[in-house]
Amino acid sequence: MKILYILRQKNTDDTVTKLIEEHKKTNQVTIININENKNYDEIVDLIRSSDKVISW
Repeated sequence: MKILYILRQKNTDDTVTKLIEEHKKTNQVTIININENKNYDEIVDLIRSSDKVISW
């Protein structure tokens, strides 16, 4: 499964970090920081190609 995490903050808390690490064990995980990456075409393409999108 392809999972996309969209983060709004540079530093994530422990809960988010643990969830991402668990998902990485069995899934293909991509992480984007929306404040650093302003390439919206790329972000939309990643959303379309992902099975699951999680926003924090």
